[in-house]
Amino acid sequence: MKAKSIKGNSPEEIKTALTQSTFDGFKPTLAFAFISIKDDIDAVRMLLDQQHIQIFGATIGGEFIDGEITAGAIVILLVDMHPSNFEILLKDYRDKDPEAVAKEMAVKAKEKFKNPSFIISNSFHAAGKSAHLLGDLLVKAIESVTGKDINIWGGRSGDDFVFNETIVFTNHHSTKRGILLLVLDGDKILVRGEAASGQKPVGTEKIITRAIDNWIYEIDDKHAAEMGLKYLGLNLTQEEAETFYPTENNVVFSVSRDQGDPVLRGAGLFDWKNKSILLLGSIKDGDKIRLTLPSDFEVVEEVSKNAEKIKQEEMPEADALLMFSCIGRLAQFGPLVGDEIEGVRKAFNVPMAGFFTYGEFGRTKNGDNEFHNNTCCWVALKEK
Repeated sequence: MKAKSIKGNSPEEIKTALTQSTFDGFKPTLAFAFISIKDDIDAVRMLLDQQHIQIFGATIGGEFIDGEITAGAIVILLVDMHPSNFEILLKDYRDKDPEAVAKEMAVKAKEKFKNPSFIISNSFHAAGKSAHLLGDLLVKAIESVTGKDINIWGGRSGDDFVFNETIVFTNHHSTKRGILLLVLDGDKILVRGEAASGQKPVGTEKIITRAIDNWIYEIDDKHAAEMGLKYLGLNLTQEEAETFYPTENNVVFSVSRDQGDPVLRGAGLFDWKNKSILLLGSIKDGDKIRLTLPSDFEVVEEVSKNAEKIKQEEMPEADALLMFSCIGRLAQFGPLVGDEIEGVRKAFNVPMAGFFTYGEFGRTKNGDNEFHNNTCCWVALKEK
């Protein structure tokens, strides 16, 4: 499989880049298109569709291509994967049960391929009641049909830090309430990746003793918000506490799993009326959590070294690379996030594209497929 990456600041520039990419006879069949919600999505869709290129498309929180973070560009990874080796599914879940919709899509994927792998994105209303639960529900819904041994990688679409509504799209359909799946034939397409965070758990482990959906009400049988501030080592006045925003202070919890690495859950809000904490992913009674420290440069090096190790041991010759990095890492790392992206790209040295997400999908080390916060998930592809 051959891959090429192109970018442009407008549909016109994308048209030129697309034409130039085919001068040598390259005939792409699939495009990963990552675009700002402010750009002309329909124009880009039309350009690609006119060339009979199938589209896996998402709006973004920021984009990067071949290791370079660009400013407001449209980035596209083109591959000439054989059409019999993949299928793109997009379903709108508006006024439906998204879990049921995901199961229906997984059934169709399983009917198409005996051993499917998935690249996933979804769009959502960021202020919706179940928005932060949707990622975990999609993973569980797919696995209820396919089993847990399949690959699920990807990232939720974004909207340039507005946190309102996001979009996923294909050639003839776009939706603000959609589930987008690229289904790959796992017997023909090798898929290898890593979910890397670098957040370091600190302090003693605490137990969630009362949680509903993604709200924590009690930690070790004490009010969650008060315990959270104590855990953070903060002694705030009532006025200071009411204006404390955990997302601005990188409040991230590590949640232990029965096997494999823990997963991260960012704190989205402290509610002082009922002294609860809103997490940006699912949580349940009995979960064990620890506070985490932000990543540092050592983590950037570790992510790069792990990518090099996976390349050497599992995929010496990848064809293409995708990366889905949490938008929180952009704020947390600053310029170092570029080093992280470039480190992974350099390890494989193949065309790559990716975007900053509102949540990531990927398998933890020695663990299960998970929905993540504050994590960098990358995946390398190779056609046999």
